[in-house]
Amino acid sequence: MGGLKIIGGRSSHDVLRMVLAERSPGKILDVPAGIGVLSSFLREHGYDVHCADIDPGNFATQGFPFEIVNLNRGLPYPDASFQAAVCANGLHRLWNPGQAIRELYRILTPGGSLFITVNNYASIQKRIRFLFTGSITKTINSGEFCQTTGDPEANFRNCFLFPQLANMLEAAGFQIADTRASSIKNVHRLLAPVAWLIRFGTLFISKRNKCLNRIYETRSAAVCPGGKYLFIEAVKPNSAL
Repeated sequence: MGGLKIIGGRSSHDVLRMVLAERSPGKILDVPAGIGVLSSFLREHGYDVHCADIDPGNFATQGFPFEIVNLNRGLPYPDASFQAAVCANGLHRLWNPGQAIRELYRILTPGGSLFITVNNYASIQKRIRFLFTGSITKTINSGEFCQTTGDPEANFRNCFLFPQLANMLEAAGFQIADTRASSIKNVHRLLAPVAWLIRFGTLFISKRNKCLNRIYETRSAAVCPGGKYLFIEAVKPNSAL
C-alpha cells in the first residue's frame, strides 16, 4: 500500500471500548465503520450492530447489515431508529460535520447516546508541534490514510477542534455528558507541566472570551494535556420529540 495506513485501527478506541462494554447492549449504528474493528467488538458484547461508511471497500468484516452512506448529506434510516450511535474518527473527515451531527441526533431514540472519538488537535503535543513546525499533524500533510474510492468527499480531512464540535452538538440538541482523553501516550504525561502553564495563562483571558471559545473545556485534562484522541458522549434528551 506504499506506506499508507488503513483507517479504523484500534489505538483510538481504548476509552470507547471501555465505556461501551459497561453499557447495556442495544441497537447501535457504527458510522463510519472503517474496516469493522469496532463493529466486531460491539457484536461480541451483545449489541445489534448496523454499519455504514462512504467507502465499502475497506469494510472487511462479515455478517453485518451495511449501508453506503455519505455523512455530509444524510442517513437512510427512520427517525428514532437506534438506541445508540458510534462515530469513531469520523467527524474530522467531513466537510459538513454539522449535517452529520443533526442526522445522528435524528436517528437516535430519546435518551440515546452518541459516542464520538476525534483527533485531539488541541493536545499539548499538537500545540507544541504547531509552534515549532507550523503544522498540527503530519497525517494530513502526507495523506497517511487509505481509501479504496476516489470520491473527494471520502478523502477530505479537517483540523476539527473541540469548541466547533461542542457547539455543533449543542446546536443539534445534544447534551454533552462525558469528555475524556483517549489514547494517552507517555509524551502527553511528560508534557503535563506545560498544560499547567497554559491553564495559568488562561486566567488572564476575559470571561466573555472564555465562554465564546469554551476555554473552560479546552484547558481541561481531557483536552490539555489530553491524549492523541478525544472521547465524547453526547445524549439526546428524553424530552426530545
